[in-house]
Parts: sequence; structure tokens; C-alpha cells
Amino acid sequence: MSSSAAVLCVLLPAAAAAFGMVVGRSRSWARDWAVAGTAGALVAAVVELVGVLRDGPVHSVRFLGTLDTGVTVLDLDLRADTLSATVAVAVALVAACVQIYSSAYLDGEGTPEAPTRYRPYAATVSMFTAAMMVVVHADDLLLLVIGWEVMGLSSYLLVGHHSERPAARAAAVKAFLVTRVGDLGVMLALVVLLTGAGTTSVSGLVELAERGELGGGTVTLAALLLLAGVAGKSAQFPLHTWLPDAMEGPSPVSALIHAATMVAAGVYLVARLLPVFLAAEVALRVAACIAAVTMLGAALAAVAQDDFKRLLAYSTISQVAYMLAGVAVATDAAGAGPGVFHLLSHATWKAMLFLIAGCLAHLVGGSTLMADYSGLRRARPWLAGLLGVGLASLAGIPPLGGFWSKEAVLSAAEHAALHGGGWTAWTVLVAGLVTSLLTGLYAGRAWAVIAGGDPDLGIARTDRDPHPDTGGHGHHLPAAMSVPLVLLAIPSVLVGLVLLDPPEVLAEVEISPVTALIGTLLSLAGIGWALNAPRRGFLDVADALPERQRAFLRDGYRLDDVQDALVVRPVRRLAARVAAADRDVVDGAVRGTVVLTRWGGVRLRRAQTGLATGYLVWVFAGAALVGLAGVVLS
Repeated sequence: MSSSAAVLCVLLPAAAAAFGMVVGRSRSWARDWAVAGTAGALVAAVVELVGVLRDGPVHSVRFLGTLDTGVTVLDLDLRADTLSATVAVAVALVAACVQIYSSAYLDGEGTPEAPTRYRPYAATVSMFTAAMMVVVHADDLLLLVIGWEVMGLSSYLLVGHHSERPAARAAAVKAFLVTRVGDLGVMLALVVLLTGAGTTSVSGLVELAERGELGGGTVTLAALLLLAGVAGKSAQFPLHTWLPDAMEGPSPVSALIHAATMVAAGVYLVARLLPVFLAAEVALRVAACIAAVTMLGAALAAVAQDDFKRLLAYSTISQVAYMLAGVAVATDAAGAGPGVFHLLSHATWKAMLFLIAGCLAHLVGGSTLMADYSGLRRARPWLAGLLGVGLASLAGIPPLGGFWSKEAVLSAAEHAALHGGGWTAWTVLVAGLVTSLLTGLYAGRAWAVIAGGDPDLGIARTDRDPHPDTGGHGHHLPAAMSVPLVLLAIPSVLVGLVLLDPPEVLAEVEISPVTALIGTLLSLAGIGWALNAPRRGFLDVADALPERQRAFLRDGYRLDDVQDALVVRPVRRLAARVAAADRDVVDGAVRGTVVLTRWGGVRLRRAQTGLATGYLVWVFAGAALVGLAGVVLS
């Protein structure tokens, strides 16, 4: 049962993508295929999970057959176990909610500024979902890389959906190029493992690593190369800069890419190959350092954001760093549980927050600035309530899902620090606790600005006056946009109950009471700091920052300028020189043959006098030269 369900998790959204692109221009038909494909994948994922829990894992599910590389034969198979099944459920749930939500969110397209592109959009979301399902279920790294690259292509198309906007086009190109840098590491790791270990099978590599039969140089190099791909796909320092700009895409795209799919793929890869990384201790130490720097730096940047979606983007970077940290401090092959648990928890409430951001933008005519949403608690109490649930989960307030998963990561770091994990485990623990304070600060700030604020200047005004500056949207939220919020809120609140009878992948998750208390108090302190800002004369706690420092944080430490100076401009100069060489040397040589041929033709034409005696002179002269050459050379 679980074998067939795993295959259907991939094939159903893939079929929806294929049919959605060829069924003609009917929007309703494309919507039905898109929703049915992801809903079917959700059912298949649940069936897979039930089958795995009942009958155990299936390590080889026939899928694309075999591939003879000349070095070895690769089995491009899938696998079904508790890790793949639980992540597949989260992916399918978010994807189904996104497809339902998008059918109403994109209903306003069709103007000259935003031409109707719902059909290819819905098909691309389905293709993205199928690609992520391949990554989740692949039992061979080559098959995983295929899904990995299709995700990259799909994200490029989705982020650039509003291609009529230069900013959206630039964001799509940036996301594609930055993630390609990391993907090169995955490709090279594939080659290293194929030549050094003789296989790219996930099951085979895990078995070799557990037996200690992977060569030290091979496993270390491969693990470090894979980390480059993780940093790119999961938006970790220093390859995180693409994700805030990707907010130019539609809000449901942000919910899909930044909640349970693309940014989680890198962490999933480390969790899937954890025994390989455990055999390369230096790689896990590097991963822990990357996670510590990223979670703290991104949280600081989030504090200064004025744009709600960019705040959520930096929050995603920080929370994915928590996931990576939860895996990086693992001491055995079963230690991926905390990171995976945070991945599953984060998927629900972060997707809900991004969809709420889309609802707020819909209500005010497209703006994503938090100041334009002020007064939400008075104007839309139910939407403000859901926003509160999402932000409280983000801050890790008990008993919501974010509390259990975040504290599981911090508890794993504490356990590693106290049991020989070394300075990296202490670094992760301290960075995680400080990040808890900052997360509470920016989550509380978002609540204070959006739910509170002056209702006469925010969302309540658009309810009273839905006119030109609000895009004519007014105060209506379609059911297709409201229902997915409720569907995602339920697991956001109740996901902690899974620890009462955890599946195998979460069996090692433990909560340390001391660390949980400290983390919660720090989060509450951050929230309280933000909510008490008006007593200090600031509506927004970020206003207390000096403008220069706030701008520095808001611009993401100006790392884009650094990348532009160190990478973009040198590459452009090199490209200009290559283009000039191609124009002046290669093309010049081609043009030169034309000139030379014409010149030679003119000269030879002058030798055609029409006199036979003249021709005989040339013949004898030639014969004399040939004879002289023969004598000299002999």
C-alpha cells in the first residue's frame, strides 16, 4: 500500500501539471485539475504514512527503472518510510491549501498590467509539488537531483509570475542564479560519491556510512559539497540573499516555497543522509556554524523590516537555520528528529502567515507594508486572531506547535553541549536562545503594528472607502482564501500532540524543562518589549533604532552590495571581455577570411593575361621551385 501511495504522491501532481497545460484556456478546468492533483497527493501521502506506520518502511519502490553509467548501474527508485511520509503529508497539505487559495487570490488578473496567467501558474505549482515529492521519496541521489533541479526551474517561473514588473523578473533571475551556485555543489558531490563510493543510492550510502566503509576523504568532500547545495536551496548564509527578493512573487508562492518545500529541501537532504554527515564530523560542525550565524543574523534583519512579507522572509531564513541546527547537533543517526519536527511544525504556521499576508494585501489593494494593515484587530478580529496564532507559534509560545518544535531543537543543542558536542553545540545553543528573544521581538512588533496601530490610517479605512487607492478590492475575502487559513491553523495549534505517540522519525525528540523555560521567557520578553514600545513614545519598537543602523539591518547588512562588488561586477567585466574577444578575434578571423579571399582573388585575376607564353613561364617557374625544394630537402 505504501509503495503505490509513494508513487501516486509524485504522479498525481505531475499529471495535474501536464493536463493543466494542455486543457485549453478554461480557467475552471485548470483550477479543478490543480486542486484535484494536490488533494490527491495529500490523500496518497496520508495513506503512505498509515501504511508505513502499520507495515514498516519500503526501501525500494520501482519508479524510473535503471541507468547504466558505465561505472555502475543506478536504480532510480523511490522509498517510503516515516521520514518521507511525514514530510510528504506536510508538503501536500500546504500545496493543496495554496492551490485552493490561489484560485481566488489570482482572480483579479486579466488587466493589461497583469495579463491572465492562472493556467500556467496552477500547472507550475503542481509541477513544483511533484518535484518536491521526488526529492522527498528519492532513494537515489541522481533522482533526487532531478527533482531538485525541477524545483529550481519551477521557483524561477513562480517568483517571476508577474513578469510585467522589472522587480519580479530581477528577483526570479537572482533566485535562479544564487541557488544554482549551491546546486553545483550537489552535482559535484554526486560525482565524488559515484567515483569514490561506487554508488549514489541513498540506502547504499547510509549503509556504507553506518559500517564505516566510506573513505574519509570521499565522505568529507561529498558532505561539504552537499552543504553548499543546502545553503543555496535553504537560503542559509552566505547564499540566503535571494529569498527576501523572492517576495516579489505572489503570496501563495511564498507560502509554498518558503514553508514546506524548497527552503526545507536542504534540511531534508541532511536529515536523509545524516549517517553520511556523521561520518564527516567537520561537515556537521560547518553546518552548525552556518546555522548559528544565519538564525541570529536573519532575526536581527527581521526586526528592522517595514514590509510584512520581507519580515516573514527573514523569519523563514532564521527558522530554517533552527532546522539545520537541530540536525547539525545530532550525535547519532536517530538524531534528526528535532530538525524534522521543526520542519513539519514550521510548514503549517509559516504557510498560514504568508497566506494571511496575501489576504491583507488583497484587502488594501496590493500593499505589503505593515503600516497599511494597522487596526486589523478592530476591523477583522477573526483574521487578527489567526495572525496572532501564527506569530505566537513563530515566537515559540506554549502550547502552540512552534513552542514544541523550537524547544526540541534547543534541547537537542543543550544535550549535545553537555555530552561532548564541543564548542559548536554551545554556539548553537547560545545563538538559538538569543534568537528566541529576537524572534519574540519582531513577532510582537508585527502584532503591535498590524493588529494595533491607528485604525483610521490602516485596514479599517479601506473597509469604509474601498476606492482607487485600495484597488477597488474593498473588504471582501472569498471563502477560497479564508478556508485554507483555518485548515493550516488547526495543525499549527495541535501539532505538539504528535509527541504523545511519535512516529519513528520523531522518537528521539525530547524537551528539556530548563531550556524550554529559558527560551519561552526570552520570547515573552521580546514580545513584551515590542508591545510596550508606545509607553516609550514609539508606535513601532523599530523606531527606537538609529536610522543608519535600521537601514543597515533593513537592507540585509548590504550583502547584496558585497555580492555585487565581489561577484556580479567581476563576472560582468569578464563576460564583456569574452564578448569582445568573440567579436574581435573569432568573428574577426571569420571576417578576415573574406577580406583575404577577395584580396587573393584580385591578385590572381591580374595574372590572367590570356597569353599562352606567360602561362608557360609560370609553369616552368613552378617546376623549378619544386625541383629546388626537392634538392634542398633531400
